[in-house]
Amino acid sequence: MADFARCSHLIQGYWDQLVHWLEPCPAPLLHWLHGSALITRSEYFSLLEVRPKKNQVMSILERVCNEPAASQIFLEKLKELQEIYNPELQRWLQETVFTRSKTELFIIPPDPPLKTSRRNLLMFWQTRKYKLPQISADMQKNNSSTFRKGLDRQLKAALQNHRRLLLTQTEKLRTDIEDTEPCKCPEVYYPDLLLLNRLSYSNPTSHDYLQLASHQTWLRSYHASSHLDLCHLFSPFPQESSLPHRVMLSGPAGIGKTVLVQKILHYWALGRAFQGFLCVLDFSFQELSLITTTQSLEDLIRHKFAHLNSVLFALLERPRELLLILDGLDEFRHPLDSKHPCLWPEESGHVKDLVCGLLYGTLLPESTILVTSRSSVPLPPELFNRHVLVLGLQEAQVKDYVSQFFQSSRHGTEVMSYLSSHHGLANFTFLPLYCFILCTALDQCFPDEGVNRVSLPNTITELYLLYVCPILKLHQPPSGQDEGMKWDLRWEKNLLLQLGQLAYVGLLRGQTVFYADELHEFGFDLQNLPPVYLNQIFFKETDEIYSFFHLTVQEFLAALYSVVNLDFNAGELTYCLDLWWNGKTPEDRDTSSFPNPTEGSASGFYNYTQQSLYRHPQWDKLQMFSRFFMGLLTSRLEGKLEGLLGNSWEGDPAVLLADWFGKKASCESGQKLLSLIHCLAELHQDDVTQKVISKMGEVDLFKVTLNRADCAALAYVLSCSNSRVLQNLNLSYSNMGTGGLKQLQDHLHRCKTLQLQYNSLDWEAAEIEATILRSPRCCLERLVLCGNRLRSNGASLLWNALRDNTTLEELHLDLTDLTDRGLDKILDCLSGNTTLRLLSLTGNRFSQAGHHILSELGRRKPKLKIVSSFLSDTALLQNYLDWVDEITIEQMESVNNAGALDTILETLMDTDDPEASQEAQEKAGELKKKICAIRNDDKKEEKSNKSYLI
Repeated sequence: MADFARCSHLIQGYWDQLVHWLEPCPAPLLHWLHGSALITRSEYFSLLEVRPKKNQVMSILERVCNEPAASQIFLEKLKELQEIYNPELQRWLQETVFTRSKTELFIIPPDPPLKTSRRNLLMFWQTRKYKLPQISADMQKNNSSTFRKGLDRQLKAALQNHRRLLLTQTEKLRTDIEDTEPCKCPEVYYPDLLLLNRLSYSNPTSHDYLQLASHQTWLRSYHASSHLDLCHLFSPFPQESSLPHRVMLSGPAGIGKTVLVQKILHYWALGRAFQGFLCVLDFSFQELSLITTTQSLEDLIRHKFAHLNSVLFALLERPRELLLILDGLDEFRHPLDSKHPCLWPEESGHVKDLVCGLLYGTLLPESTILVTSRSSVPLPPELFNRHVLVLGLQEAQVKDYVSQFFQSSRHGTEVMSYLSSHHGLANFTFLPLYCFILCTALDQCFPDEGVNRVSLPNTITELYLLYVCPILKLHQPPSGQDEGMKWDLRWEKNLLLQLGQLAYVGLLRGQTVFYADELHEFGFDLQNLPPVYLNQIFFKETDEIYSFFHLTVQEFLAALYSVVNLDFNAGELTYCLDLWWNGKTPEDRDTSSFPNPTEGSASGFYNYTQQSLYRHPQWDKLQMFSRFFMGLLTSRLEGKLEGLLGNSWEGDPAVLLADWFGKKASCESGQKLLSLIHCLAELHQDDVTQKVISKMGEVDLFKVTLNRADCAALAYVLSCSNSRVLQNLNLSYSNMGTGGLKQLQDHLHRCKTLQLQYNSLDWEAAEIEATILRSPRCCLERLVLCGNRLRSNGASLLWNALRDNTTLEELHLDLTDLTDRGLDKILDCLSGNTTLRLLSLTGNRFSQAGHHILSELGRRKPKLKIVSSFLSDTALLQNYLDWVDEITIEQMESVNNAGALDTILETLMDTDDPEASQEAQEKAGELKKKICAIRNDDKKEEKSNKSYLI
């Protein structure tokens, strides 16, 4: 190699040729520039987005020419990557840059097309037997490719061609969004992963993205200390003795599972990661579902990866070095009930036999298999030795996405500011596709100067109307006037209702992927389906497969179809509401002779709903649909669905709705009550909500995880209660944190009983409660704050608030991290209080001096019962025994529970009260044994099931 100056002159002298040679695939060189610190991270991401790609190459050449030392390193890097590029570049490197005496180079031409007939190949391969190579565990552990130095020329050339093709295919994300949209390059976009070496936290029958929205905060905080890079997805953990060979990557629709598959393919082809695999092959279950004839694994590989035909036998002889990726198991058209899973790569069978063979390890058992799926697909847990949950975007990533989308700091700041005060709209921003929908809709609300501004949405339904209607409006004849959100939809009525009907039927069936033959049944013209402009609503995945842009879009259109087709004059509104709410048809209902909704009559719609829910009960999966339905009812009342409706509205639907909601609210609790609250928030009819809450004696959301959107919906419902007093608001174990309490604080003074135990609250929560206790409108009689870290500062705030309070009778502060310092003001503050009858302080760390203060308080106020020891109250001990039994049965994983159990155990160990009753001592002993058993089991599980956040 010549000196630095000659290297720079060589690059400049062959500038045009290098641009031509490198233009097809500049990504590996950009990655090298970034890794060599020649460009910053932001510059790297910006260059990846540059088009045409020859401009990327010119930027690379300019950088290396400006750094004399970099020019020589660049040519060395080209030598290393030469096999990715065409023979002309390889020849130039050999003849002009390097001499044969120093470096032996060989030119690898692209793989020629295979001329042998498919039939002859099948006969040839079926006679072969595969030998398994012996690869040491050390080599596998080190993720090393040094053992491949002996690869023959043909195999190496084919694999380099495979890498080149993968780089071309994965250089931009397949997100079903137009090419002009931002955030397309795999290097820019990277959702977080939560790696759980255990079963998924979620219920397979639940609504996946709603459940993940509820658990986002808890999952991120609980696993925050365990980080793992994506590049180590297939590496063994310290406590593991072998590599994972069956990996399940799960997450809700639209969260980025397919993007991660592209990321893995891109990284492998780029040489950045996963180099322990000789070859990576990917299949989607959508394409597998289209296979109607018997085929072998060899057939599948030949069909999709024709460039590997000549080396297929050599690859299959090395199964331990293969990574097979199967993307979208939830979209597979066939049941996984194969009785004869395939055993050999050359064995032909039904496509489900091939899939089951790969999943169950009868086919290529030594290979590594990565499967992606929504969590709604129930599979035996023992199939996989690693489970990965995709968490999606974090708050900082959402901000980055918004700023890139609007490409204006002012607009991006305005949108983020609006979302910060509208938590209901920000609830699903961890989903990348929802971020696109959100930004597309809000783009009309924050226009450039001189452009009319559309009204800002307050509900999810209004947001989706803002998203869908402009797409249709772009293809309507101009009206000459701007009517805001009141768009005339009659121009696309038939198409919109067709899509809505398809969405509704699919929703009841649990179907998100639709095939061409199914669309024909719904009257679609297969010769012109779908119109290109509908790609952001409904799009073609392949020639035979279609789907809605996102599950939320399908749910929205299904609700729109329902609002338009229900015959409200015939009283079907409440009948259908009952069906959707129960998620199933009553057992005593006659299900014979149900018509299909395509018959068009309202009764056909209602009866079809009955039939579908009789076959497929699914309350959970209709939650978001129900919210959209309520929001669209309001849109219909406000005239925003002009052009879609046929029948006029007779009577006052508010009366029907208030009556229906009132009956449900009076008997529901837990998750179903929360769903009801969200429906009221989407309906957003204050008169209806006021009548409903007047019938509610209590709101019981015990053990229901609440996020900011949930608290926002609850705050709206409570705001409609006017001056009515709520007997009991139970939000215990909701994990809402102090932020959630702040959202509700303006309405809590109307509660007689407020239960907030184990809610991750701190001293600020005590300050909020103190403000409520000082309010002249305060109705609080019982306040439960057990299990929160209020500490001594928080307790002092509460004592001060009780000086003049005349309503509170019970205050429970068990296990709140109080010490003697928290009792400094208690004697002075409570001396004038006349209403407090019970003060519970068990499980706090008081010294002898602290107990003396409490004894003095009891002496001064004989009517005040003070419970500071577990042994002094057998009823309290029994409550904690019942609580521990619940933890054991439900296997709860809350960090707060673990800390509380440890504190209770420590307190019991330190407590010695000879005056305690025999019953109390026995219950205390039983409680200690149960807590010790739980904590020992937890520690064993932590050791064997370490969790990581990627």
